[in-house]
Amino acid sequence: MLFTEVTMKHLTRTQNRPGSLWDFMNDFERAFDTALTDRTSGAPTMARFNPAVDVDEGDDHYLVSMDLPGVKESDIKVDVHLGQLTISGKRVQETKKENSDGRYFERSFGSFQRSFTLPQEVDSDKIEARFENGVLEVFIPKAEKAQARTIKVENAKGGLFSRLLG
Repeated sequence: MLFTEVTMKHLTRTQNRPGSLWDFMNDFERAFDTALTDRTSGAPTMARFNPAVDVDEGDDHYLVSMDLPGVKESDIKVDVHLGQLTISGKRVQETKKENSDGRYFERSFGSFQRSFTLPQEVDSDKIEARFENGVLEVFIPKAEKAQARTIKVENAKGGLFSRLLG
């Protein structure tokens, strides 16, 4: 399972930096995937699935788009918790071939998880997601900005302070 963190305000990725721990882990994962390849058919016995993500910022929202070809809507989960947006799911593919010698079946499975740190100015209660034609879109509205106001300075004999302090 891969964990990528994107700060939406600055779109900073924390993986794939030259010479980083992520490079080592990606190389290790590729070697592990290669070791688990079925030597007779060349089919991977354990697939890694890392969907592409686009993050766009508008005046009043962010839009996260994720390409999920071959994924069913029921296999996608979108969570928001403690300022983190997490999109996870799985993809199951099955190939059936019939020839004169008999049938041939091939199945592959891949799971994914991508997490994003939300900026403070979003309204997490109004986040919406939709899935159409293999593309997941998550609409993240920005919260309304606090309006500046002038506070009236009252006489010490009245107002809230005199009620509190008696």
